[in-house]
Amino acid sequence: MIWVSWRRQRAQLITLLGMLVIGAGVITLLRSNMIDAINSLQLTGCVTQALQECSAADAAEAFQTAWTTPLNMGQAAILSLPALIGVFIGAPLFARELEQGTHVLAFTQSVSRTRWMFSKLFVALVPALIVLIGLQYLVSWWLSAAGTLGPRNSGSFSALNFGIEHVSPVAYALFAFALGTFLGVVSRRTLAAMTAGLGAFIVARFALSGLVNRLVPAQRLEVAPGTNTDVHQNGSLVIDEGWLDTTGRQVSGDRAQALLQACKSTPSGTPNTQEGFLACLPQSGLAKTYTTFIPESQAWQVHLVDASIFCGLAVLLLVGTAWVLRRQS
Repeated sequence: MIWVSWRRQRAQLITLLGMLVIGAGVITLLRSNMIDAINSLQLTGCVTQALQECSAADAAEAFQTAWTTPLNMGQAAILSLPALIGVFIGAPLFARELEQGTHVLAFTQSVSRTRWMFSKLFVALVPALIVLIGLQYLVSWWLSAAGTLGPRNSGSFSALNFGIEHVSPVAYALFAFALGTFLGVVSRRTLAAMTAGLGAFIVARFALSGLVNRLVPAQRLEVAPGTNTDVHQNGSLVIDEGWLDTTGRQVSGDRAQALLQACKSTPSGTPNTQEGFLACLPQSGLAKTYTTFIPESQAWQVHLVDASIFCGLAVLLLVGTAWVLRRQS
């Protein structure tokens, strides 16, 4: 069955192999050119420093202008691969068989439907995941060479960085693949499954991102008005922030905005000084500011929760695919 499945899907497998070979060659060449640019601009020391600490600020800006777009395109390629796996590998896997009627021949053989299904799943999914992991490693290798001069300077929780790190890409690919196969056996139409699968995957990715952030234990920081914090600058994921009154209760956004505006001017209507403004806030009921956040050091926990959700959904979809296939005539 594995040999038959390979013969049926050889075009997809050859395409995956070509993507891996071409992608590896392009990334290796770009990385080599980028390192040459870093050395020629004498930015080697800036790779491991914060940008504000880099002595060659003009050279660093020139480097970022030239290389930010290629680096972001590499990240975008990894972000789009799970969706492509679901659309072009998962969706047609069984939908084409059902649409063309070739599943009838497979069902009349001595091989069980379950074994036929798992053989096709194995041959289609494993090579796709290998290619995805290989390209993910190569892009990460490329980004590491840029260090803080590249996109990783924006922190692990930025959209482009988070979606290509740790186990998240593999979890997204499993979900997209399982979603495509399920829609394929339900619709029995390849094009319909591909279109619906792409739309459903995009919606699920955006809808579940907020849920993932709520499931990871967050920290809460409360400070007096005017106190500087580095929560927004140190790569942490800010979930919520606002004002607290003298009793520690949260002040609504509209009321806080009205009190802030009132404290910005004196009774005579003239602008208030900074000292007067800060002294006015506790008197008006704005005693502290609070920030709920997840530190960048806990990004791995967010990735694990993220992967658990999408892998769990993938298992449910594959079970549904098996259930529907066993009832096909």
